[in-house]
Amino acid sequence: MIVSTNVDVQNLGSGLKSLLLKWGFGDLTARHIVDFSTLFVIFIISVIVYQIVKFFINRVLKRMVEKSENKWDDHLYEQKVFTRLALILPLLILQVSLSPTISDYPHAVNILNVILKLLEVGIFLLVGISFLNALYKIYGDYELASAKPIKGYIQIGKIILYIVVGIVAISVLIGQSPLTLLAGLGAMSAVLMLIFKDSLLGFVAGVQLSNNKMLQIGDWITMPKYNTDGTVLDISLVTVKVRNFDNSVSCIPTYVLITDSFQNWRSMGDAGGRRLKRQVNIDIFSICFAGEVLIGSLKAKGLYREVAMAETGAMTNLGLFRRYLYDFLKSNPLINSQSTLMVRHLPAGDTGLPIEIYAFYSPPDWVNAENTTAAIFEHIYAVLPEFGLAVFQRPSGSFTGVKANN
Repeated sequence: MIVSTNVDVQNLGSGLKSLLLKWGFGDLTARHIVDFSTLFVIFIISVIVYQIVKFFINRVLKRMVEKSENKWDDHLYEQKVFTRLALILPLLILQVSLSPTISDYPHAVNILNVILKLLEVGIFLLVGISFLNALYKIYGDYELASAKPIKGYIQIGKIILYIVVGIVAISVLIGQSPLTLLAGLGAMSAVLMLIFKDSLLGFVAGVQLSNNKMLQIGDWITMPKYNTDGTVLDISLVTVKVRNFDNSVSCIPTYVLITDSFQNWRSMGDAGGRRLKRQVNIDIFSICFAGEVLIGSLKAKGLYREVAMAETGAMTNLGLFRRYLYDFLKSNPLINSQSTLMVRHLPAGDTGLPIEIYAFYSPPDWVNAENTTAAIFEHIYAVLPEFGLAVFQRPSGSFTGVKANN
């Protein structure tokens, strides 16, 4: 088959040369045109071969990928790994046909060989980048991707790929072995370290952040030094993107997360929800023993809760209030009853007796947490007078208006 094709090409070349001689071209000129026109025909054939393979990829292979239950082949197709890999076919055809076709032109053969090799190196770069992008997408389909992102590793892989391709391309141009260039790069290691300092630091930081589970996408972090308070959007080789709660975006160098301190609030959710730790100051002079009138009033309004009496047998209005508040919080569906829940005293001071609520929200959503906190304390301030208690307030801030009618 190959012999027959060569004979056909030679016959075609002889016929074209005879035609050119009849048209008045010189023998040398006609031979040049015939040789290079044969190479041009081979180029057209190689392009046709590529289009056929591309058609197969876009039609047949695409249907096979769509019918497949696996997702990894979808990402390989979407990132054009197969299409770019097919580009190597016309280059191989040209490279194999180059020397036999224009063997009488060694300088042209050398130049075209260099061009073809450079194109092959470029295709290798494109295929490598597409494969790394597909690998990143495939990994992103797993739940582990948010906890241990590999974007930094993918970027390191691309940098290594660029360096390798650059070395190979330069070796093709100067006609030297790539190992010779690598030996020369050893002397430039200090310069390379300076150029890729941030990338190397970011890579090391990314490895430490991933292995120690210090940071993952979706975490809420706080770094006052960099005015950062928000959710992690992306973790790359050089920077970490954080969307602040004012919708601005902060870009923090990755290695800074290792050298400087930052606060990660992820464990807040792991511990059972966002913490509620707030207090209300009770006027000490409003605390008294609970009499039958107060207890009867609380029972009538459904506010009375049984309280274990002290050794003296006395019961205070503040004790009744603490028990009521504890039951009120425990019955709230947004309060995590499985986590710590306390209503406790803090040391009294010049602003009264602090009564602190210590609890956790479930789920730990910020907006719901703030709304729930507001509702709880609005209820506390409204129900305190029913227990005969008053919130501490400085005399200059006393309310002198008309009380609203209920």
